[in-house]
Amino acid sequence: MKKKVLSLFLAASMTAALLSGCGSSGSGSAASTAAPAAETEAAAAGTESAEAASTEAPAADAAAGGTVVIDRTLDSEILDPVMTANNCDIWVLNMMVEGLVTSSDDGQEIIPAVADKWDVSDDNLTYTFHIRDGIKFSDGNPVTAEDCVYSVQRAKDAEGPWLGMLDMVDTIEDGGDGTVVIKLKEASPSFLSALAMFDCGILEKSYCEEVGDDGLAEKPIGTGPFMLQEWTKGDRMVFVKNPYYWEEGKPLVDEVDFDVVTDDNTAIMQLESGQVDAVSAVPYARLAELEAADGITVTKFDSTDVRFILINCQGQYTSDKKVRQALALATDKAAINTAVFAGEAQLAETFLAPAIPYSYQDLPASTVDTDKAKELLADAGYPNGFSITVQVGSGDTAVLQIATLLQQQWAAIGVTLDIQQIDLATARQNWKDGNYDVFISNMTSDMTDISELAGLVTIADQAHCWRTYWNDEDQQKAEALTAAGNAEMDETKRADDYKQMQEIMADAVPLIPLCYVPFTFAASDKLSGYSQTPLGIYNFKNMSKAE
Repeated sequence: MKKKVLSLFLAASMTAALLSGCGSSGSGSAASTAAPAAETEAAAAGTESAEAASTEAPAADAAAGGTVVIDRTLDSEILDPVMTANNCDIWVLNMMVEGLVTSSDDGQEIIPAVADKWDVSDDNLTYTFHIRDGIKFSDGNPVTAEDCVYSVQRAKDAEGPWLGMLDMVDTIEDGGDGTVVIKLKEASPSFLSALAMFDCGILEKSYCEEVGDDGLAEKPIGTGPFMLQEWTKGDRMVFVKNPYYWEEGKPLVDEVDFDVVTDDNTAIMQLESGQVDAVSAVPYARLAELEAADGITVTKFDSTDVRFILINCQGQYTSDKKVRQALALATDKAAINTAVFAGEAQLAETFLAPAIPYSYQDLPASTVDTDKAKELLADAGYPNGFSITVQVGSGDTAVLQIATLLQQQWAAIGVTLDIQQIDLATARQNWKDGNYDVFISNMTSDMTDISELAGLVTIADQAHCWRTYWNDEDQQKAEALTAAGNAEMDETKRADDYKQMQEIMADAVPLIPLCYVPFTFAASDKLSGYSQTPLGIYNFKNMSKAE
């Protein structure tokens, strides 16, 4: 069969190498900030929209049933929706757990899930969600309003990575007749997007109370198309179809197995030999090889994944904005894209990928200017440069490549970059604690709205500005603009708030955006109907496997 390459960049063109669905802490070109009437229309039409972005079916006779085996490089760690911040957890968690609402496959709309419709009051403060008739958890028990109230309240109150995401919520109540009523403190353009996040997944209250937080972290029970049957830590996760799934006839396959294969060469050999059906997160340098192989389809899904260099804004040298600006001017993003991402990435000027609403892509393109960079260092009092360190987790090849290139590039302006390869967990902890000079990381979005990532990077109380510990006059201006945008219902005004915020970021340089990269997925041509949203969520309910 002739090889086929599918590029599903759904927008104009964040992870788990580190922590979240937010990418490092961890998660659409159009914002889900339309007027309530538009939201209700989306509720009516949601299911078709969710299915529209799946891959073209290869020319094979697909059949229902069967087992699909997928290699991935990392195992999951914790499956409690309110406590995990890892993409390798979040992306499979969404196979099991659904919220009252969810996001469409293109990451642009909020569509029905556990609730099949919702009403919004004229003042945009009261949302009434109607629980889908007959919907059950994967253990066969019916979903009740009590379960929904419990789950959303738990997400709001949990002292976890997503604390604050539902701050706009005032009360969550059983409205009777199979409804859940959520009242807001003030109108919020991002509320539905926040509610669609995995941490608001509807869980069975009695089960959660029976197994406790530890049990939930090992095996959540939700309403998604699959349920977890077996988990051998560090080796394999086995998901089987949920026999009570509300969407009739879905999922199509009986089982999806995720095998942990840390060596890329091994994973690719297993795919080429037919031992496995797919490989998730294919190394960019290997895409051309797989694109040329018979019987394999390579898909580049549009993503919200941005790679960047975090700078400690409290560092001895890097606390000075001129120093940070100099480092940015000495960074050759195009060379990094070519060497590390095989030219598959799009160069970045803002930390927000084009697939995220209100990403401002008209910032001036950065150029390498070592003379200007040297001038800035001299103005900052470092005419002879200085030495700083970057910590790289052992075995993180891509980050080591970037660090090595930066070492060469920054040497041109007199900055010595000392590369320290240490345990990945230690490197992450040092980043969290602010014990670093620069740190190479990435971020993905978990929601169809800008507010999550904008807040994490600019609001000091949320995550210390994504652990850059940026805290000066520029930061305060950026935080005020983000706060204004997060509460603004007028889309034009909201766009302007975020535009100004991104302009401040580009000048202050608490981080250096490098590039936006697609999600890569290579699969046997026997598979069809699979997709991955810009938020990273796997949609395998429409996936089938030919005999």
